[in-house]
Amino acid sequence: MKRFLAFVGVFLVVLIGGYLQPVFFPAEKMQQKAESGRQDISHTALPYEEISTSGYAAYIGEKTDDFVKVFGEPIEKLNTAMGYELWIYGEKDADYLEMNVQNEKISAIKAFNDSKETKPFSIGMKLSDVSELMTIYSNFAFTYKESNYDVELMEEDMNYRPLIAFDNKTFAILFFNHGTGKLSAVTYLDKKTLLTLMPYQLIEGEVVPFFITEQTSGFDAIRSNQIIRTINLLKLEEDLPSYRVNTESQKNAQKLFDTLNKNQKNIFSLERAEIWQYSKEQMMATASFTLTNDEYQKLLKIAQLDKKKATGMYTEPVYDSTFTVLSWFSDSLYYSRFAHQENENIGVAFSKASMLVLLQESEKEISQTEESE
Repeated sequence: MKRFLAFVGVFLVVLIGGYLQPVFFPAEKMQQKAESGRQDISHTALPYEEISTSGYAAYIGEKTDDFVKVFGEPIEKLNTAMGYELWIYGEKDADYLEMNVQNEKISAIKAFNDSKETKPFSIGMKLSDVSELMTIYSNFAFTYKESNYDVELMEEDMNYRPLIAFDNKTFAILFFNHGTGKLSAVTYLDKKTLLTLMPYQLIEGEVVPFFITEQTSGFDAIRSNQIIRTINLLKLEEDLPSYRVNTESQKNAQKLFDTLNKNQKNIFSLERAEIWQYSKEQMMATASFTLTNDEYQKLLKIAQLDKKKATGMYTEPVYDSTFTVLSWFSDSLYYSRFAHQENENIGVAFSKASMLVLLQESEKEISQTEESE
């Protein structure tokens, strides 16, 4: 009998202990600790490999004289409000190339041309082709001016905007068109320019802010035409009709730009207005502001430009307009606005660090639509 009672006593202690264990040692806390450990591991940057410097990458950080000796003088030199000169090469679209020049040194090269200077990359290749040549990394940890930086690429970044490191401590961003999946352009850049444009997540370190060095007023017609050319280059690469340019579409874009600045309360919620103001104050890539499609449609209605089928983009601050356009065409969120098969007119209003693009149905398309109705 005593043995039976002892057995029952031990059994009850074990049973009660089992029931009380979750009270004293909650599973949720144990799970949180485990999850916290996994987060720490996921943020650890794996060492990335640098590939051998070749072609255009060798000119980044070097004086423009070296580039000019080989490739000649540019067809055009444009001043920007950001303190760098924009050099343009290529009379023909197939030869198009842009170069950012600051203090007589090359800080970035944007190559749309299928040249031997872009090897091992070539315009029109697929991401799978690149993957056969090298590993696509998701984390890049490096130093700049004695500060540590850790850059992380998301899945879409790795698929459409992978980052490549060269052994001369420069980088290249490969821009793949979101519609075709083909390489549209290769952007070579130094560390400062990468940290200024910063299209990725920055886990450690701070984005380099930029400043408007020229307080010019009004619209920059030359920059607007340059932006239209780069957009049409990307359209033609995927066999889509290029946009038509006329005086009316340019005036309409400028009208929209002015309407936006005068009618903020009718377009934005209080929260969105505050975000826009914050963007203007910060002047950095991580605080960029872009109109949603609904906000853009409101803008068209207020400006009384909603009679034609229209869409477009507005974003600021813009450090490099071509880089911004390449980002749009590689982004699933914005690409669809440029993927129309119909003939459309384009207007671009560019001022300081703000860019508005207007895409309107052409008169011919409107008349055909009316006839079919």
